Amino acid sequence: MDSDTDTPSSESDLPLRPGVAATQEQQHTYTLSDGNRFVLFGDSILQQSFSQNVSFAFGAALTDIYSRRLDVFNRGLSGYNTLQALRAQPLCLPMPEKASMRFLLIMFGANDSRIQNSPGGPDQFVRIEDFTSNLRHMVQHPCVKAHGEDVHIILVTTPPIDERKCLRADQEKYPTLGQTLRRTAANTALYAQAIRDLGEELQIPVLDIHRSMLAHAGHDHLTPPLPGSMDRPTNPTLQSFLSDGLHFSGEGYRLLYGELMTLIERYWPESMPDRLPLMLPAWDFQPAWKVDGEIQEPEWEDGGWSAPLKQRVIFASGGPEQELLVTGQFTEVLKKVNKR
Repeated sequence: MDSDTDTPSSESDLPLRPGVAATQEQQHTYTLSDGNRFVLFGDSILQQSFSQNVSFAFGAALTDIYSRRLDVFNRGLSGYNTLQALRAQPLCLPMPEKASMRFLLIMFGANDSRIQNSPGGPDQFVRIEDFTSNLRHMVQHPCVKAHGEDVHIILVTTPPIDERKCLRADQEKYPTLGQTLRRTAANTALYAQAIRDLGEELQIPVLDIHRSMLAHAGHDHLTPPLPGSMDRPTNPTLQSFLSDGLHFSGEGYRLLYGELMTLIERYWPESMPDRLPLMLPAWDFQPAWKVDGEIQEPEWEDGGWSAPLKQRVIFASGGPEQELLVTGQFTEVLKKVNKR
């Protein structure tokens, strides 16, 4: 049902009226806006991160823990390499006049690192030099810069692969493939290192899921042969993170989630979920539902709600009339817009 066109059938259907909690010290208004966004920008590993077919859904868990604080937007694009993603980026990020962006998590490389001219579908290979350049342009893109300097950017390394599981999955999809590997553990590691180097160059935090998975697999250095390579014995721990040798299992997503929250706590502790204000007041905080000491009910008229979305306040200082916009729970005024 479209609530913008259908009149509510009962009092319980009434939308929350932006109210004012008035005291002698301050006045608060509450509005339901698009809010701050946590954008996941990457390939199929992020596209599938909300899947209910695995034991742990990274995207769903992130959405849950930031519920009513940040809106998590999944912009995972299956099969995309960084060249394609760079062209799509302006269509994937919010315009600043529509919504703000607090976090931008970028995770590419699984397709860029595919062996050049390997069989099975169009070539996805991107040279490491171009891969690094594409990521640099993503980070510095005007559609990111438009949100100002407060965007928290996170680069995620290309994860490791398991060659045996990849080969089996590829053979099922491409029966004529034979024993040809489309991805190798050693080549994938080079793209992970390129992301580490770029993060250091640009002073951007790097979520090193490649190193983390290998460490859990008992490999504390990055010299080949790496776990996942056919030149080493099968590593059950690494395989437990990867459903088909490339994409994540529930355990892989669980590890990614844990590493992400650890990184946020380290670099931006003020943006941890329990330190962000709720969008809209709590249901049982009565001052938020009162104006001048009384509960104010909106009225339906002319196809819309009569209650204003913003409360105008005349400041005692005699300054110009201003609008107070507060999107959090009992926080200070976030923005004052002069009425001209």
